Amino acid sequence: MKEYFFISGLPRSGSTLLSAILRQNPLFHADISSPVLNLMKGAIDTLTSSESNLVFQENRRKTLLTHIINGYYDGVSNPVVFDSNRGWTADTSLLKALFPTTKIICCVRDVEWILDSFEVIASKNCFYTNTLMDQESIHSVETRCADLMDVRKSGAVIKPWHWLQEGLALNPDMILLVDYENLCRDPKGSMQKIYDFLGKKYYDHDFSNVEYENELYDRALNKKGLHTVRGKVEWVKRRSVLPQYVFDKYRIMNFWKNSDLIYG
Repeated sequence: MKEYFFISGLPRSGSTLLSAILRQNPLFHADISSPVLNLMKGAIDTLTSSESNLVFQENRRKTLLTHIINGYYDGVSNPVVFDSNRGWTADTSLLKALFPTTKIICCVRDVEWILDSFEVIASKNCFYTNTLMDQESIHSVETRCADLMDVRKSGAVIKPWHWLQEGLALNPDMILLVDYENLCRDPKGSMQKIYDFLGKKYYDHDFSNVEYENELYDRALNKKGLHTVRGKVEWVKRRSVLPQYVFDKYRIMNFWKNSDLIYG
């Protein structure tokens, strides 16, 4: 029987790096975002709207949803699986009902630097259309950032931002926040906190040689290098590519900075 943990949080905040580190442990399986959550929610929606809604009791629903994740990871031999999806923080009660002792590792990063990271990736893929947003939003850095922060549109950043706050409000005991900068500056310290949070024996990771890529996944998004990790885990300070007024606009959104939340 596999043991499941979950990776969620904000985009461009180190979840791929974290997965690449976790994968070094031969007991662990971790990868980029999976469709497991969407498959579960689709099953719930189908049952709820069907004639079987009243006769398909909760214990059977729980069994069905557990079979979905077990079936998805049937080919994985590792006994501990980390499933990644930014939506898990919006469904912490579902996770707690299915796996009462599970934990969610949530990667966070200053919002202005998340937006900056999206701009850097887009500039590296200048021969492809930016498919993360609609055509009306791609013409300037301000409109591109506004699209990522618009909950009524694609909202690729703002939606996980809201979901994270929901999860922290409802089930904070399930969640460990891992700050991207801290992970890069002190990978061993951050990973030790993660292992302690999960109740697992620490594995001696090699932080000087961490590698992962998923070229097919990134090509489908027209974002080459979006999920590529190579080399030493370290913090590299650089200048932001955002105009100062755009950078300053989103600095107030880092809600975890001045709180008593536990984070690595």
